[in-house]
Amino acid sequence: MKIQVKLLLVLIIVNCFISSSSAQRFYLGEKISININEFKLVGISSKTSVANYRYTKPIYDKIFEREIGDLIVGVKDGHVASTVYNLIPLPGDIGVPSQIIDLVQANLPYPMKNNNGTWGINIDNNTISFMRANNAITFGKDRIIFNSSVKYSLLINK
Repeated sequence: MKIQVKLLLVLIIVNCFISSSSAQRFYLGEKISININEFKLVGISSKTSVANYRYTKPIYDKIFEREIGDLIVGVKDGHVASTVYNLIPLPGDIGVPSQIIDLVQANLPYPMKNNNGTWGINIDNNTISFMRANNAITFGKDRIIFNSSVKYSLLINK
C-alpha cells in the first residue's frame, strides 16, 4: 500500500509538470503500443532489453515553461520503463535552472541530490533526474534533460 501511494505521488509530480495536451504524455508502468508512424527505434539496451524510441511527430507540449525538443520513450515488455524529455533552454538558462529544481523540490517528499550538476531522487522503484547536456541522448543539442525511469536493478536482464 505504501509503495502504491509513493508511485501515485511520483506520477502526480510528473503529471504536474506536463501541460494539458495529452499527445506526448507517457507514464512509467503504463501499457504502450509502439506505432511506427510516431516512433523511431534509436536503440535497445543489451543489459536491460529496454527498447528506446524517439517520438517523431511534432511536439507542442511544454514542461517547466520550456519547449520539448525531443522525447524518448523506453519500453520493456510492452510498458513504459523510462521517459526522457529534452527541454530547450530559455535564453539565460545556466545548467538546470534553479526555478525548475525549486518547483520540483516543493512537490517531493525528500530532497533531491546534486551530483556535479545532475539533480536526482529515487523514490521506491522510480528515479527522476535533471541535467544539462549536449550529447547522444540530446541528439547533439544543448538541452535540459528531464528523465524518469524505473529503477535500473528492476530492468536488468537476469
